[in-house]
Amino acid sequence: MAGPAETRARRLLALLHLLKRDTRIPLERIAETLGASVSEISEDLDTLACCGVAPYDPLAMMPIYVEDGVVEVFGELPALDRSVRLSSAEAHALGAALQMAGLTASDPLVVRLMTAAGTPEISPDDLEKTVRAAASPGASEVFAPVARGLQDHLVVRIEYQSASSESCTERDIEPMQLLAERGVWYVEAYCRRAGALRTFRLDRIRTARTLTERFDPRSIPLAGEALSTGQLPTALIRFAPAEEFAAREWPGSQIVSTEADGSRVISVPFAGTAWLARQVAARLGAVEVLEPAEVRAAVADLAAGLLS
Repeated sequence: MAGPAETRARRLLALLHLLKRDTRIPLERIAETLGASVSEISEDLDTLACCGVAPYDPLAMMPIYVEDGVVEVFGELPALDRSVRLSSAEAHALGAALQMAGLTASDPLVVRLMTAAGTPEISPDDLEKTVRAAASPGASEVFAPVARGLQDHLVVRIEYQSASSESCTERDIEPMQLLAERGVWYVEAYCRRAGALRTFRLDRIRTARTLTERFDPRSIPLAGEALSTGQLPTALIRFAPAEEFAAREWPGSQIVSTEADGSRVISVPFAGTAWLARQVAARLGAVEVLEPAEVRAAVADLAAGLLS
């Protein structure tokens, strides 16, 4: 059965088909057509109205507004019957997301996404190798029950091995937020064992299962991040003279120096070597890890796996 998020996503896609240029449609008619309440449709339209459309500048928003129970469409909405084109960067981002889905190169969704990418340097087989190289064993088996606990407010029982311990501890947690930072997934949760808010790395959760017990969400301020940049180790990376550097692709990064030949040395905080290795390998030799040795080794292992 689809959850609230999936159901709403389907309604939003259906709305794009219903709303035609230069039309005025009562909210009640849309609600009846989609089998939803007027308030749900109103919230969906508020969300759509805040979405950008090509060329994605602040003034290019969905051309719709709602007034007196009627939605008016005064421009063209994005069509869903045209081929979707993804950039190489977008395809790599989808590859990272597919780690948790456990999909393979032959899965129809993967094939369609790579076709949409339209970039010959990325094939479904290459994507699968990248996902396999970066994914943690059993990640999807842990992610699914934690995500369900978060969505349905169900207690999740986990066996967790912290970095400072060789043994696992059993904990009942109330998931409050999932975070993905620098290639590593975390869950912020109220830990009943500790009696406080705790952040757990999903790759350190050995087992997870959703219980039938429900919980009321607690009014606890969330950090919004798993770790502050100051708590993370850093890697030094050299960019070739002509290689583009965008800080948004390397969170928390800082330019350390610019060499006489135009190359730049960047300091990048990282939580997991797999994410950083993927970022470097994707630049096909134009970016080099100077230190630490563990990140250089992760890049070499990833490259060797892809070449084989």
